[in-house]
Amino acid sequence: MSAPAPVTPPPSAAQGLPVLGHALPMWRDPMPFLLRQHTRAPVVRLRLGPKPVHLLTDPELVRGALVTEHQRFDKGGPFVDAARTLIGDGLGTCSAADHRYQRPLMNQAFRPACVTGYTAAMVDCARETVASWAPGQIVDVCREMRRLACRALTRTLFSDPAQLRLTAEIEEAYTVLMPGMWWQMVIPFGLVHRAPLPANRRFERARVTARSLIARMVAAYRARGADLSDGLSLIMAARDDQGRVFTDEEVCDQIATLMIGGIPATADLLSWTFAVLSGDRTLEQNLHDEVDTVLPGRAPVHDDIPALPLLGRTLTETLRLYPSVSVLSRRVTQDVDLGGTRLYPGDEVMFSPYCLHRDAERFPDPERFDPDRWLPGRVGREQREAFIPFGAGTRKCIGDAYGMAEATLAAAHILSRVRLAKVPGTPGPRPMLRMTLSPVPLNLTVEPRGTRATTAEQAEHRQELRSRVPTSPQEEPVDEAGASAGTPRCPAHPTDPAAD
Repeated sequence: MSAPAPVTPPPSAAQGLPVLGHALPMWRDPMPFLLRQHTRAPVVRLRLGPKPVHLLTDPELVRGALVTEHQRFDKGGPFVDAARTLIGDGLGTCSAADHRYQRPLMNQAFRPACVTGYTAAMVDCARETVASWAPGQIVDVCREMRRLACRALTRTLFSDPAQLRLTAEIEEAYTVLMPGMWWQMVIPFGLVHRAPLPANRRFERARVTARSLIARMVAAYRARGADLSDGLSLIMAARDDQGRVFTDEEVCDQIATLMIGGIPATADLLSWTFAVLSGDRTLEQNLHDEVDTVLPGRAPVHDDIPALPLLGRTLTETLRLYPSVSVLSRRVTQDVDLGGTRLYPGDEVMFSPYCLHRDAERFPDPERFDPDRWLPGRVGREQREAFIPFGAGTRKCIGDAYGMAEATLAAAHILSRVRLAKVPGTPGPRPMLRMTLSPVPLNLTVEPRGTRATTAEQAEHRQELRSRVPTSPQEEPVDEAGASAGTPRCPAHPTDPAAD
């Protein structure tokens, strides 16, 4: 029997400091720091405080951790452990064992018919957002998109009019929690977080308040006892094959997970899309032509999504360059070899979709924004497997179809009504990672767009597009992830067969 191949320890990242390790560059400017590590080796050793973390920089190794060797890993690491302080043990942070029980229950609120039913509220929120803008107004796009996304999520979760007043309180609590979460993640010292600092006190007050508000909402729904066919009702009524249901505490965990995962992800996708369009007049005009053809003066509906292929590719390319969740982590549960690095139970790994999506071998000219790289004839398996804005495998985001539907419909409505134009003389936004990746600053000018007259050629093209779209949603076979092939998703990112 031949001797096992020697295991070479991975190189360590530069810029480490005593005690802090690499927490300081991760806090100050994480994406450039992580991109530099991607040029060093497939696995690079970091320290966030005293704890070593292995950064995976090769897409194949990341796919091993998420898909092919996923049974050797579990949710964990500094980012997941910190998230549990806010959202508890919901679908996004629970262990693999709990996930096998929770996912089928949560799927019942995210089936294709449910997502289709939510889209009317999504469009209403986009309409209200545009109606609140005045011609010539300079708007903070990130703030406006977060308000839109928060309003859309709360309306699809909570349709009881008596509870709408909680929306503003929940949103306010989460604006404090999101940046505080990033501090908790990259400075993993309990004593620092328990110190009587103003930031820690604000974070703890917001954490307790947010949990209390969600618990009040669940209690109100339980007391009402009526099925409103909204997200919260479906989650509370969900039952698995053994008859198990969520407790009220578990329902609170799931709602908190959806709030912290759903609001910033959709808001960042829309914000980055309008940031890109403000600097690319040709692409913007092409998108205006597409929405004017498909939506001649009316609001979009769910069935319009397949008839907006350029918008779909634009959103996908935005997710490639600017994924909202840009750093993820896992904890090793069984011995595993990744790229010659031996990892053991308790070891922690992290990886960055932001950096992986800039791999020049998978995405030629990676810094160029090119929606056409996602045309059917140009995208292949390597690109699909390296593209993980929603994760992959058994822990792939349950709300990917929901988020893509919301972003597509909201962007289509906004594009059909206004231009969000760059303010002359202002610098372009830069990526700022504080829990999620946002374009900062992003102040754009509202320029109204008139409804164009439809030419005969445009009418014919519109009819051709509409003929490809079913007149009503059709029930299709549902895969293990609770979504069918007809559910709107990233055009280049179909359901992973390993997803449960």
